[in-house]
Amino acid sequence: MAPSCVSEPREALELRAFAYTWPGALTPALAGVDLRVCPGECVWLGGSSGAGKTTLLRAIAGVLPEAGRRAGRIRVEGERPALLFQNVETQLLCTTVGDEVAFGLELRDIPTHDRDKRVGAALDALGLAAFLHRPVGDLSAGEKQRVVLAALLALEPGLLLLDEPSSQLDAPGRRRLVGCLHDLKDRGHAVLLADHLFEPYAELADRCVALKEGRLVPTDGPLESPPATGNLPPPAEAEAALAIERLWVRDAAGRDLLRDVSLDVAPGERVHLYGANGSGKTTLLRAAAGLVQPEQGRVRTAGLRPSAAAPLVGRVGMLFQNPERNLFERTVQEEVAFALRRMGWPRRRIDARVAEVLDRCALSQLRERSPLRLSFGEQHRVALASVLAPAPAVLLLDEPFAGLDLESRHRLLEMLAREQRCRGIAIVVASHDELPASGWAHRRLKLAGGALTHG
Repeated sequence: MAPSCVSEPREALELRAFAYTWPGALTPALAGVDLRVCPGECVWLGGSSGAGKTTLLRAIAGVLPEAGRRAGRIRVEGERPALLFQNVETQLLCTTVGDEVAFGLELRDIPTHDRDKRVGAALDALGLAAFLHRPVGDLSAGEKQRVVLAALLALEPGLLLLDEPSSQLDAPGRRRLVGCLHDLKDRGHAVLLADHLFEPYAELADRCVALKEGRLVPTDGPLESPPATGNLPPPAEAEAALAIERLWVRDAAGRDLLRDVSLDVAPGERVHLYGANGSGKTTLLRAAAGLVQPEQGRVRTAGLRPSAAAPLVGRVGMLFQNPERNLFERTVQEEVAFALRRMGWPRRRIDARVAEVLDRCALSQLRERSPLRLSFGEQHRVALASVLAPAPAVLLLDEPFAGLDLESRHRLLEMLAREQRCRGIAIVVASHDELPASGWAHRRLKLAGGALTHG
C-alpha cells in the first residue's frame, strides 16, 4: 500500500500542470503533468519509446535546456534529487570505481571515515565490492550502470530518479537494485523510476503511472507480450558469414575477456548470444567487427579478416550498446545516408534506400530531426537504420532492446527477420535477457567468464 502524504509534513515531489516544449519543437513533450510522490513511496513510470519519460525526469532534476518553453510548477523537498541517466557513460568522471562512487560525497565535504563507509556499503549492496580499484574503462555497460547507481545510492538522496535503470542489468543485477530500493523506501526516501520493464518492480512500486501524449495517466503496468514467434528451420548449409576460431582476448591488466572461443555463423542465420554483465558479449562482437585485436585466434567476417585496413564498410554492421556512439550527423536522414555516401552510391539510389529504411524503422517522421535530440529508444532505431542501410552481410547487435518498450522490441525482431529473409543477412543479437519472442533465433549461445557454451 502506498504511503499517505497526509501523515508527512510535505511531499517529496509535486508537479502541477507542468508543460515543456523542447527548443525548436512545435509540439510539447509534456503537457499539464500533475504528480505527487511521498517520502517512502516508489512510483513506476511507463510509456512508449519517445513518450517523454526522460524529459519528465530531467525536468524534475533541473537539467532541461532553459531555452525550452515551460509552464506550471515543480517543487522538490530538500536537496536536488539524484538522477540516473539512460546513457550512464555521461555520468562517469573518475578513473577507478572507488573514486567514482566517492566523488559526489567529496563534493559534499562528507568526512573521510563516513565517506569510506558509504562507498563500501553502496558497492557491497550492488555486488561491486571487488571492483573498488578497477578502472572504470575496463567495465561492461552493465557494470558501469551499477557503478553509477552505487554513486547515487551513496549520496542517500531524498528523491531518487531512475531512467531505465534495468536496461543494462542482468537478472542478478536487477534483484540487487530492487533490494537497494526497498532499503531506501524503508528509510523514507522517495523513488520515481521510468522503465519499460515492470515485473522486476512489481513488489516495489506503490503506484504505476504512464505518459501518453504528454500527460500522465494511471496504469496497471505495460501491455502484455504479443504471441511468441514459432521455431525456425535451420539455415541452409553455406560458407560461414562469420568464422571465429580459438579466439583469446585479454584486457590491459592481463585478465581474460574471451577464452578459446570458436563460432561459425551461416548466411541467413540468427544467433542469440546471452550472458551476465561482464561475460564478454561486447568484446566478442567487437572482435568480430575488427574493433578488438585478439591475443590469439582468427576471425573471418563476410569473407574478410577484420583489420584496420580491411574494407568492411557496408559488409558488416555493428550496433553499439550506447547508440550515441553510432550517431554524429546533423539530421536522421543524413545519419542513415552516411555509410552509403562513403561507399560511393549515386544520390538517387541513396535517397531511395534511406526512404525505405526509415519507413521500416518507423522513423520517416523524424528524418529532419537531430539524432542527438531524440529519446534513447529513438536513437537506437536511428542507429539500427544506419547500420541496416548498406544491407550488410553480417549484422552485430549489442543489447539492441535497451530503451525500447515491449511492442517496439517485437517490431524490431520482426523487422530483422524480414531483412534476414530478403537479403540473407547473418544476425548476432547479444543481450543479458531472453529474447522477447521465443523461437526467433536459430541458435542460443551462452557466454560465461569469457567462454562460449550452447544454451
